[in-house]
Amino acid sequence: MASVGLLAACQQQVSGKQENNDQPRSVKIPVYQFNGISASARLRGPLQLKDECLYVNNVLIVFPERSAEWDAKNQTLTYKGEKIALGEELDLVGGSGKYEFDNHQIKNLSASCDHKSIWLAG
Repeated sequence: MASVGLLAACQQQVSGKQENNDQPRSVKIPVYQFNGISASARLRGPLQLKDECLYVNNVLIVFPERSAEWDAKNQTLTYKGEKIALGEELDLVGGSGKYEFDNHQIKNLSASCDHKSIWLAG
C-alpha cells in the first residue's frame, strides 16, 4: 500500500512538471527610439523564440518603440498590425546593427538575448 502512495505522488510531480513546460513563454522585446528613417534592407525567415528573445535566422530583432507586442497565451507577435506565430515567416525591412555601436539606443534587452547579430526593424 505504501508503494502505491509513493507511485501516485511521483506521478503527480511528473504531471506538475509537464504542465509547467506547457506554460506560455514570456518574451522581452528589445526596442529603440525610431526617428522615421530606416535602412531599406530586408530580413526574411521564420520567427524564432530562444529563451525570452525573438530572432529571425538567428538574428536578434530590435523593434521601434511601441510597434510590437507579444501575446504569450497565443505565442504570437503583432508587428505593424500583423500577427505572426512562431515558425511563420517574418519579413522585415531595416538594417543590421552592431551592439557595440547601437547599445546606447536599445532598451528592454534581456541579458539572456544573444546580441552578436542584431536587426533594427524599420
